Amino acid sequence: MDEPRLNIALIGNPNCGKTTLFNRLTGLRQKTSNLPGTTVDQKRGIWKTQQHTYYLNDLPGIYSLYTHSEEEIMVVESLLGIENFQKPDILIYVMDASNLRRNLLLFSQVSELGIPAIAVLTMNDTAKRRGLAIDMAKLEGELGIKTCNVNPKTGEGYSALELNITEASISQTFPFQNHIEARLVDFFNHKEIKGLAAETLLRYKRIETVVQTSTTKALGLAKNLTHKLDKIFTHKLWGFLAFAAIMLTIFQGVFTLADYPMTWIENGFAILAQTLKVAMPNVFLSHLLIDGILPGLAGVLVFIPQIAILFFFISILEDSGYMVRASFITDNLMRKLGLNGRSVIPLIGGFACAIPSILATRSIKNRHERIATMFVIPLMSCSARLPVYVLLVAIAVPTNSHWGPFGLQSVVMTSAYFLGIILAAIISKAMYWFRKKEIEGEFILEMPAFQMPRIENVLKTVWYKSASFVQTAGKIILFISIVLWFLSSYGPGDSIESAKRQVTLALSKTTNITQEEKTAEIAKATLEASYAGQMGKFIEPAIEPLGYDWKTGIALISSFVAREVFVGTMNTLFPNNSGKDIKGIRSKMQSMKNPKTGKPLYGAAYALSLIVFYAFALQCVSTLAVMRRETGGWKWPILQFTLFGTIAYIASFITFNLANLFL
Repeated sequence: MDEPRLNIALIGNPNCGKTTLFNRLTGLRQKTSNLPGTTVDQKRGIWKTQQHTYYLNDLPGIYSLYTHSEEEIMVVESLLGIENFQKPDILIYVMDASNLRRNLLLFSQVSELGIPAIAVLTMNDTAKRRGLAIDMAKLEGELGIKTCNVNPKTGEGYSALELNITEASISQTFPFQNHIEARLVDFFNHKEIKGLAAETLLRYKRIETVVQTSTTKALGLAKNLTHKLDKIFTHKLWGFLAFAAIMLTIFQGVFTLADYPMTWIENGFAILAQTLKVAMPNVFLSHLLIDGILPGLAGVLVFIPQIAILFFFISILEDSGYMVRASFITDNLMRKLGLNGRSVIPLIGGFACAIPSILATRSIKNRHERIATMFVIPLMSCSARLPVYVLLVAIAVPTNSHWGPFGLQSVVMTSAYFLGIILAAIISKAMYWFRKKEIEGEFILEMPAFQMPRIENVLKTVWYKSASFVQTAGKIILFISIVLWFLSSYGPGDSIESAKRQVTLALSKTTNITQEEKTAEIAKATLEASYAGQMGKFIEPAIEPLGYDWKTGIALISSFVAREVFVGTMNTLFPNNSGKDIKGIRSKMQSMKNPKTGKPLYGAAYALSLIVFYAFALQCVSTLAVMRRETGGWKWPILQFTLFGTIAYIASFITFNLANLFL
């Protein structure tokens, strides 16, 4: 077996079986990495045949060379051998046999670059189900290069593939000769390209000849079923109702199905922490492990069920062919906001959790639209905000109050959700107005026939997305969780020990107090004397105009790890006989008076102001970590955090002062 002698690249449309073929050819002799400055995955491996050994690159799936997404730019740079890319010695065109017409557009463009190539047809079983028969001899003659059928799953056709690779040649069958290499360079430099639409139509005329010559078609059962289903799924009314029902099912699934494993993970870590607390000595490393590292790990792993379930549903929709329909019916509405149809599912998923939803934007090819979608996803009120809203609404609104036929608490809760939606629409539209104008690429949207999802592909996608989150964003979340643990556990000098002594002395003179209440009082004093407590007091002058005191400041800082921590922190600061019961916390908070005014310290104005703050502010380190990973830097997360924080501050200030005037 010789050393790798040639650089071969796999190229084709998305979902044509290219990556499955790559995995089959390379086995475990491969690696995946991100290209510098991008979030595009680059897969490279070694392909060993009976005769030779080759370097094999799996280029991202694209539909055309004339578009501006990261994937298209990377593919063009690879094909032209510019930047840090090595130009391929041979190309393997991977084409979906069940959809030749769409696949041949890319072939017609790339074939003009003069790179020796062969063609591989996959999805032949799907083509047969759709009533398509392909004459391979005629197709090979039309393409002008060696062509063979391959089943990437079973390995059928691999011997022909290995033989053909040694006979790779340059196609002479698409004689446009329009200097495409120079045109591509001009296109990506945003220079005007005349006649691009006319060129595409000309290509499709040639493609139509190839399809008519080499294929015969019969109306199969799958195609007939697809036509019937599309009368519903692409209908102006029924299509939206079906979409709403499907999204509601997914949304409910992410909420309810994930609740069980998330609870198991949380309880498992709680039991582990309690066991270690009993077994390990009372030293620094024990506290670091039990109170710092374990909660940090729990904060990473607890999101896995939501990520896995969301991507399980999304993968099923993608593989079945429904996702294209969802993009089609919502595209017009989304484009008015500067987004596109593929933005809908990630935005809806944001109501469950922003993290898997940001990862789900990888299906959006246009980088500007993907960035805009990711940017506004955190404004969708996620499930972590729910316990915060429940507590604050209970403080702000009496239980028996009504607004017309509706309970006022429900109205306020619903309004909190709509606040985020409205701001998201405004910001996405503003980003569309201010972004750099660019040359429009072709808009290609072809409805594939409905098919049964391939469970193997679905499970691989779920595994890959989940593992990617743990390996990247998880590291940042764990690090910041440990930092926040340190800030809340230690303080300057002997401030914490002094605070403990004072509380213990005061409690020794108090009768009728339980051990649980003593522990809560000591915990409150420890938190107040810690670095986090000092930070809370330090920021108090800044948050006082919003109606917040230093205790709320501590809760805001601690909830940066997870918003729902706000309730637990307030429970620690305001111990009650009901443990973590929200009703008990509410009663305790409502009983507190402002020492300066004598009015309730935590009244309706305070609660409404804080609801608005949490609706807008990006109080989630996990989201920032994922944004940093997906955008390739800190620019967008910092802008996101700063902008949302500023809007939250101003809106909360206005809310607090208006509420004080009218309530």
